Amino acid sequence: MRDDYLGIIAICGPEGSGKTSMALSFSRPLRHMDVDVGGFRRAAWRLSPEVLSQITTEAFPRPIQMSKLLGQQTDVSGPKISIRFPKRVEGMRELWQQFVIAFVKHCQDPEVRTIVIDSSTLLWFIDHSSVLQELQDKQLYKHKGPQPFDENEFRERLQPVEYGPANDKMRTILHTARSFQKNLVLTHYPTDEYGTIPDGKGGMTEGKTGNIILDGFKETVRLVDLVVWTRIAETMNQGVSTKYPVAKITKCGIEGMGLQAVGMEIMATYEAFVNLKNMLQATQKGVASA
Repeated sequence: MRDDYLGIIAICGPEGSGKTSMALSFSRPLRHMDVDVGGFRRAAWRLSPEVLSQITTEAFPRPIQMSKLLGQQTDVSGPKISIRFPKRVEGMRELWQQFVIAFVKHCQDPEVRTIVIDSSTLLWFIDHSSVLQELQDKQLYKHKGPQPFDENEFRERLQPVEYGPANDKMRTILHTARSFQKNLVLTHYPTDEYGTIPDGKGGMTEGKTGNIILDGFKETVRLVDLVVWTRIAETMNQGVSTKYPVAKITKCGIEGMGLQAVGMEIMATYEAFVNLKNMLQATQKGVASA
């Protein structure tokens, strides 16, 4: 196993908290998959030319849903007024396939050390949208009759029992990176957690629990090796304010660290995490030999 291999890392934080900057600090050569188009540009200016020479980025912009962008359409040319609400998903299946082909190529490249998916929150949206597009295509295929298919009949969302294929695709992305021993860094936005809460009348209802969780594939925290949450810290020195990103470890399955690392806060860089890893492992070895 490579010395720089950590596994799968999830970095979560609000906009501007240093997620992408931390992801780009991991071992190189590094491949940045820009799903949230523009994230690389906002972070790359901080990097030196030497570091940038070892990083490549590829954008995966979501296709323009032209019919949805145009909005409600009314047809008055027939014997009666017809109102159509655009529901068809377009281009998401093709975008997912484009992403997978590039991702597997990076995994198979022996020179690549780290793959960054930025953001995994949006990748999950593309994933389940691609499955919805496949279901809509099946509706068209099965349509019979002389009249054209009514777009109002298109499926608008997946049912809970239909999330299986989308979940399997995300699991396969993670397991593929692990099988090739690539550091896989996933950036995520935060979101409110929903669950069963008291309704104030002695009963229970569904609503916000007050907790903040990773937005995206719900099994992410269970499947990854490391979870950190980023924020911007601020210090004052002689009246001068200095702001910098820090990362708090909320899950750690890295060998030699474990529960000792959970709750610790470090600078939001790969180097800071490696230094912490080396310190904790050395401490454990010292205790074991004592």
